[in-house]
Amino acid sequence: MLPAASQPLEQTDLLALDAFLHSRACGREAMSLSRAHGFLTAAASGPEQLEPGEWLRLVFDEPVFESGEQAETMLGLAMRLYHEIETGLRQAGRYRPVLDFLPGAGRGVAVDATAWCQGYFSGMSLCREQWAVQAGAALNGLLAPIHQLARHRGAARDEAYRRLCDSLSGSVESIYRYWRALDRQAPS
Repeated sequence: MLPAASQPLEQTDLLALDAFLHSRACGREAMSLSRAHGFLTAAASGPEQLEPGEWLRLVFDEPVFESGEQAETMLGLAMRLYHEIETGLRQAGRYRPVLDFLPGAGRGVAVDATAWCQGYFSGMSLCREQWAVQAGAALNGLLAPIHQLARHRGAARDEAYRRLCDSLSGSVESIYRYWRALDRQAPS
């Protein structure tokens, strides 16, 4: 039985999921935690509500679990992560992207949004036609920080990059609201 989806994820849960995603138990195309977070954010904030079976296999890339208990734990962590993202998107100011951190040379720790952005773009591809049909000034403006971050390779330590990273939360919350407003306008 999978853990309750409403149970909040702790740092240890995220570290366990990340370690599993990097283990030999997962396929070569398994996502890192940051990439999976971006991917699941696109899936949760996009035009269609996807079933877990549509995204779980892509996150793990054909995992081979040691036991039923391990399968239950890891799949449960992924489900909880998706639920936490979905809940965060519904409540303004609550969503936070999980980005990678780079050790600094005397300047502390810097964030890197590259994997998160790659994951988000991969998640968009699950509903490619809907994203393409709705492409326009409003949606493109909401996606602009993600596109800018994806192009800023190696700039994780500059102030402009950090501001873009800080804007991700608001951008994806706005994208989520954009698609939900279109859902409400669609004829039943």
